[in-house]
Order: sequence, then structure tokens, then C-alpha cells
Amino acid sequence: MAILMPPAPLPLRGAKWRCPEPMQRNRSGWTGTSKKIGLPGASYWTLEATFRTFVGEETIKPWRAWFMSLRGMRHTFPVRATETRQTNITNPTVHPSGRNDGNTVLLQGLPTNSVLLLAGELLTVGLPSGHSRLGVLEHDLVSDGAGAALATLTVELGEVPAAGAGVEMQWPFGLMSLTSEPPGWDVDVGQIYSFAFRA
Repeated sequence: MAILMPPAPLPLRGAKWRCPEPMQRNRSGWTGTSKKIGLPGASYWTLEATFRTFVGEETIKPWRAWFMSLRGMRHTFPVRATETRQTNITNPTVHPSGRNDGNTVLLQGLPTNSVLLLAGELLTVGLPSGHSRLGVLEHDLVSDGAGAALATLTVELGEVPAAGAGVEMQWPFGLMSLTSEPPGWDVDVGQIYSFAFRA
């Protein structure tokens, strides 16, 4: 499995991001009450999206080659999770003395004493396995006098990030792979092309 970079940021329209949590719900047949239990394992991102329309054979060729080079589910690719740059602040790295309890990571190399990102904004954290984890900030990201800030994410990282690992906050992305649905493209009259996919 390799990470295949697209020819350019994916030109998506109508993207639907979801992040289901592993859980089980049991309902009593006698009382109608229910009980919800969180299950082991991290949540995962899903995406349903369609490319913007391409017109003409020349415009589609690099995208068609890249799309088919994914070999279905075999390879992964980055998908930007925001349409515009989230911030102009230089991307931080993981602090060497940071604590990690599953969904927190201490960052370094940030402007001092500042509110850097707001709750609901996104971060992508590089992990030792080579994967990257997209997360949503549960609280505002606020730096101290040394330019360090504790990011609390609504998803578990699944791994402890290594000191110095990169963190993307300008253009956060999800590292995705296609689902079992076979890749392909739609063609309309006048050489109008589009791709729809699930990842």
C-alpha cells in the first residue's frame, strides 16, 4: 500500500464527510428502554464525493490515470477537509514532552500567547505508522508563552505521535482509500466527465 498524491488538490463538489463512532445500542423488548455502549477501537472517517465537471479529453487524462492507479482499495490518497486555507500560521510539530491520552497532542513551534484555532476547526497529525489522523478540535487551540499548545481532538489518534512529527493545520486532510465500489467515471455528450467515489 502506497500513498498516491493526486495531480492537484481534488476538485470536489458535494463532499459528505462522516465520522461514525464504534458503539452498540441494545433496546429492551419489555420496557422499550435502551442502553448504549461504546465499543473498542477508534472512529474512522468516510467520504462520499463527486469531482467537479471536466470538459474535454485533455483535461481528464491526468485524473483518469491517477484515479485508476489507486488500484481500487489498494492505495491511499490525501483529501483536503477544508475548501480554503484554515490559517496562515506555520504548521507546528509534536512537542517532545507532550502527553497523549488517546485524543490529545501537545504541539510546539507556534506563535506565543494566542488563540490559534477555534473549536470545530481541524488538524491532521502524522503518526509513527506512516498514517495521518484527521481530527476536529474539541476546544480552542491556545498557545502559552513558549509557543506550545495542547490540542484536544474529538477522535482518538490510535497511536502516540513521535516527537517532531508534522501536524497540518493550514490544509488539514484525511488519508483515505476507496471502498469496495469499483472506481470509474461518468461521460456525457460533449466530452463532459465526472468521477463519483466513496472512501
